[in-house]
Amino acid sequence: MKNLPKNSGFKAPDSYFDKLSEKIYSSVVDKNAIPKNEGFTVPDNYFDTVHTRVQKRIQTLEPKVIHLETYRKKYYFAAAAAAAIILFTTILWNNNATTLTFQDLASTDIENYFNDVDLDLSTYDLAQMLPIDEFEITDVIDVTINEEQIMNYLESNNGIDIQELYLDNYE
Repeated sequence: MKNLPKNSGFKAPDSYFDKLSEKIYSSVVDKNAIPKNEGFTVPDNYFDTVHTRVQKRIQTLEPKVIHLETYRKKYYFAAAAAAAIILFTTILWNNNATTLTFQDLASTDIENYFNDVDLDLSTYDLAQMLPIDEFEITDVIDVTINEEQIMNYLESNNGIDIQELYLDNYE
């Protein structure tokens, strides 16, 4: 905005706008300011003969005829035949392919699907859907715990003396 010139190059005469309203009012009040004749004239009997002249021109003009090319239909039929051949060959080619089953999916793909897709299922909903009779503890837990680890856990975390747990048949 700073680079714009302050002077546009146009200038109005001094006191032009002060006298402008007076000039406009005087020209409107002055009856000689409005011309009585527009300056346009129509030839004599123009509107009487214009209709017949237009009708003569319309009847004498020949319309331009454009012939449609019929050989384009051949191209459409050839393209449709080629598409049909390609479609049938792909159907026959893929018909020989083996169909995939659920066992063909990798377990990592299934796990990734359940991790990526939000199913809005709680653990309670999942527990109701899965039959409990078919599961073993080894299906859920991969770690096998030996007896020594259990003894160390009971002694170190709970302060239980293992010897007190043994039943003595002597008593």
